[in-house]
Amino acid sequence: MLSHPIFKIMCHNDFKTSEGGAHCFPDLKVGVFKEIVPMGVDPDLLSYRLAGTHLEPEEFHKEVETFLLKGNSSNDTILLDCRNFYESKIGQFTKCLAPDIRKFSYFPDYVDKNLELFRGKKVLMYCTGGIRCERGSAYLRSKDVCTEVYQLKGGIHKYVERFPEGFYQGKLFVFDERYAIPTSSDIISECRYCGTPWDQYQPCSTDFCYQLVLSCPACRQQGHTACCFVCQGKAQRKEEAGENTPAEPLLKEECECTDTRARVPCDTLPQACLQTH
Repeated sequence: MLSHPIFKIMCHNDFKTSEGGAHCFPDLKVGVFKEIVPMGVDPDLLSYRLAGTHLEPEEFHKEVETFLLKGNSSNDTILLDCRNFYESKIGQFTKCLAPDIRKFSYFPDYVDKNLELFRGKKVLMYCTGGIRCERGSAYLRSKDVCTEVYQLKGGIHKYVERFPEGFYQGKLFVFDERYAIPTSSDIISECRYCGTPWDQYQPCSTDFCYQLVLSCPACRQQGHTACCFVCQGKAQRKEEAGENTPAEPLLKEECECTDTRARVPCDTLPQACLQTH
């Protein structure tokens, strides 16, 4: 790739490596897209060139260290996770603000709804590999409410390479069949059904749902393989009805998980600052 003219602006450090293989990417496709991760705002109207200041992992580490040393008096800084809730659920930086959103395309609405939260604050933003921060930090800067907006260059991936025992706790979620990369032995999430520490995702067992579920081996053996009791009930009814019975309408992602979660939450800084795992 580096030998091709189209990638001349890249270097070896831009690539991120981890253990895996072809089996992790059964549906791999290569294409050209206007946005790698759609944010819902036209890139021609909001360029990534307006992104925040890039911090190398060493610089970001020092900023987070200073932020944590201030304790509850650090109300002038927000450590912002701009990933989806199921990603930050299994791994995040200590005392971060992790929005309870399901898609990155909800991020602009989240910023708009919580604009006063960011007013007058320095923001330290991070994501998996730095891609979403390019767009997310540009959108946040366009609101002209923050004193400074910084982003972690190379994302969590590069940070944990440099600081495996740093301030990031838990696992790193990835969008392939692995679902997570083990960055430490910490487990910050729990089984959906019994509360046992658990951080290994599996797809909801119902064929009409695209949610991920944290269900420990003991609970899976008991048949708890769906993302919620609503989906579990639908799966059981389908099994009891048999193959010849007309199936229920397959409504994508319509279950307890989505019904009980606000599309765009309204956060408060005290709650964010006190988040620990």
